[in-house]
Amino acid sequence: MHMIDASAPPRARQTFAGRMARAVTCAGLPLLLITAAAVPAQAQADPVAGTPTAAAARPADMVLINGRIFTSDSFSSIVEAVSITDGKFDLVGSNEEVRRRVGPETAVHDLKGRMAMPGIVDMHVHPVRGGLAELTYCKFAEDAPLDRLLAAVGACARAKRPGEWIEGAEWNSVLAPSLDKAMLDQVAPDNPVYLHDNTNHVVWVNSAALAAAGLDRTTADPPGGKLLRNPATGELTGVLLESAMGLVFNAKPKPDSAMIERAARLVFGKLNTFGVTSIQTAQASAEEVAAFRALEAAGQLTVRLRTQWDFNTALAPVSPDEMLARFDTRAERGPVTELIDPDGAKIYADGIAIGANSPYLEPYAAAPTFGHAAIDPFALNDAVLRMDGLGLSVMIHAMGDAAVRMALDAIEAARRANGGKGPRHVIAHGFSIDAADRGRAGRLNTVFEVSPPVTLFPNDLLAGAVQLIGRKRVREVAPIRSLIEAGDTVSYGSDWDNIPEPNPWLALQAMISRQNPWAPDRGFVARSEAIDRITGLEILTINGAYGLGIDARTGSIEPGKDADLIVLDRNLMTIPVEQIHQAQVVQTLLRGRIVHQKR
Repeated sequence: MHMIDASAPPRARQTFAGRMARAVTCAGLPLLLITAAAVPAQAQADPVAGTPTAAAARPADMVLINGRIFTSDSFSSIVEAVSITDGKFDLVGSNEEVRRRVGPETAVHDLKGRMAMPGIVDMHVHPVRGGLAELTYCKFAEDAPLDRLLAAVGACARAKRPGEWIEGAEWNSVLAPSLDKAMLDQVAPDNPVYLHDNTNHVVWVNSAALAAAGLDRTTADPPGGKLLRNPATGELTGVLLESAMGLVFNAKPKPDSAMIERAARLVFGKLNTFGVTSIQTAQASAEEVAAFRALEAAGQLTVRLRTQWDFNTALAPVSPDEMLARFDTRAERGPVTELIDPDGAKIYADGIAIGANSPYLEPYAAAPTFGHAAIDPFALNDAVLRMDGLGLSVMIHAMGDAAVRMALDAIEAARRANGGKGPRHVIAHGFSIDAADRGRAGRLNTVFEVSPPVTLFPNDLLAGAVQLIGRKRVREVAPIRSLIEAGDTVSYGSDWDNIPEPNPWLALQAMISRQNPWAPDRGFVARSEAIDRITGLEILTINGAYGLGIDARTGSIEPGKDADLIVLDRNLMTIPVEQIHQAQVVQTLLRGRIVHQKR
């Protein structure tokens, strides 16, 4: 029986799995429900997948047969069929073996040769913000020219009452130096306007929004942030970077509980269509967690999630000390339940390279600076120490290599002080990581979350990074292969809604090809860091489960684990690499329950 050793990170299996990968085929025919009466019911030990679980003493609730099922187990094996009872896999093996689990009430799904695999684990999602964006934002394309963007805001203003806020997204951050509040004032003179860029580290607001926040030319830049000013007059342009965003963010009206719950339900359904069954919310508030719990109580929560309480010093209305004081008991966090783990926290060690808001070990190419951290290193150490001691899994946003080192140093200090037995931590994005720091995370029970659409798609944003941090560092970003070879575990995060769609197949293709699937002619990023398909599939599944500390429950298809499984319309192992991003999820199961069925 190929069971996972929960004490060992899945990275130990990746290199072996890559060598042992087997080619599989997929007929790509429709999913077919066939009658159960045609197959006798009998439980039997599986010589490949192991002895059936105790649930196998009675007929299965559901079986899937005639598939090419990638298990993501210790050998990255591929089987024909699985049996599911009480929301768990109880037998994984051949058609003949699994058919013996069929009884009169068993639902039998004939995969007709299609590929199936474990549900996707997305380690970095902003679900409520994304849901609110889809429901309430003034929308325009990232590549929209300025005149079209302003026309969209004007149309949104005409649909609002005077004084109502207009929130919208997403404009291209390269426009920041050329923007001014007067442009927005002209098309929306009677409404405060707050527009997110395509990184969510810069916003553009109008005069009414600045006034609502009490900001003017005398307002000083906050620590870790910047208010752009007209160089001739000193007037604020309305463009705010990093922590300066919080000055207006906290003046905006907040959505009510019904809207938050509606946004969450919308997004969780959207994630299911992409095969996502487990997530980590990169930000969370008490109101959002309450909405998640309401959905769970109503039986409408369709993902397993860990919430990351947001200790973002850029946007938080109170100090980190005050926030920590709120979460040192379960009064506000609440209990760990079947689908909700509220024991996470997020800290920003830095921002992004724009405005030199990521610290680097060597100076920027564009300016005589090493960049700027979002938090003092000693404050970061203190926060991680206390969170680790409280049992909170900490996710640290770190883009620059100096920020990554800060994060690793803080985790190492906490391990020493707290005895080394704290929860597993996460370093978000994996953009720039010095060679000397590769392998440290693995030794510290910490994983890297990489966000391929953010960190390794050749696009305007990455092209701008060449000017900021230099050609050499851009050609070394997202060193996934090197991290794995050094002993680190790499997991996947979409960072949606900072990208158009939370599509894991875009990420998988990019990790294999090191190209932008939407624009392959734009070239490659660090081709030597390309990985094979098996490793990529493990990053999407078991590695993410390991990162969340739930690999004993999910992340692979093995007897006794939750039946989180997806069925695809094509075989990711055999189609050309350039077609991977076109894959569609036909069916998604969470704990044996169908939460998405493609029509």
